[in-house]
Amino acid sequence: MRRFRRKARLMMKYRDIEYTVLQGVERGVWKWTASVAGVVIMGQAAIKSKAVAAAEKAIDRALAAKKVRLVRPEDKD
Repeated sequence: MRRFRRKARLMMKYRDIEYTVLQGVERGVWKWTASVAGVVIMGQAAIKSKAVAAAEKAIDRALAAKKVRLVRPEDKD
């Protein structure tokens, strides 16, 4: 009987940007991916909390570099 290890995947949101953190195939590898203004950024870290922190820092850098200003849509009552 074969056992398949299910990957842990987290969809998260930071500064209105969705990003994914998932456990890699190798032990001790967490990968993250985000898309900012149509550009995909990705990376990896040894532990989940560091992957989350790295993803959020990368999102901050990407938004600052492009000077993208996030504006919430106004409610139309």
